[in-house]
Amino acid sequence: MMWSEVAIRLLDRSAPRHGVERAEMDRQVSAGMPWHRHDHAHPDLSSSELWWGAVHRRYGEIFSELGHPEAANPEAMATLRSDILDPSGYRVFDDVVPALTRARAGGWRSLIVSNHVPELETLVADLGLTGLFEGIVGSGVVGYEKPHRRLFDVAQRLSGAGCGPIWMIGDNASADCAPVCAMGHKAVLIRSPIAGAFERQADDLVQALDLIEAASPR
Repeated sequence: MMWSEVAIRLLDRSAPRHGVERAEMDRQVSAGMPWHRHDHAHPDLSSSELWWGAVHRRYGEIFSELGHPEAANPEAMATLRSDILDPSGYRVFDDVVPALTRARAGGWRSLIVSNHVPELETLVADLGLTGLFEGIVGSGVVGYEKPHRRLFDVAQRLSGAGCGPIWMIGDNASADCAPVCAMGHKAVLIRSPIAGAFERQADDLVQALDLIEAASPR
């Protein structure tokens, strides 16, 4: 959602009468970005600048298709990047800190596994969450996007779980939960508006932790 929101704001600045509806922008940004290339690696995007260059090129294509190529000027693209990396644009759900604090006290090691910008680690630090995680596995650095197994392989190695249980908590059944279960682990789907979308579901992280602890041997 934030990628289309940023794009609409850029159009508002450069072409105030653009008439582009949010639904149309959602459709435009739903393909062609680096995180949509989950079927293969992107070694060609091996640095932050190269990764953002690919994003900027895609926005150039989008704005041209919408009839406003001038919206993809260098100044606008710099603004887009700073908007996405601005921590004030993110909200930490109320259940995050209590659940992760409780998980750590119970001996669990938590990692972030995310399709996101190369600067994800900095964003997590700016949001004051670094101390709750043992590691951060971001697609913008690893070069693979969920649900590609290579990204989860990296997370599994960093987990230090050995023969212990590994659980994935995610808000996307196909990109988060199913691939981890295919590796022989377990998962809980959270924040889904669709009941029965996955075999284990919870409203939030606290409920997910309740499920995990109930299913885990003492």
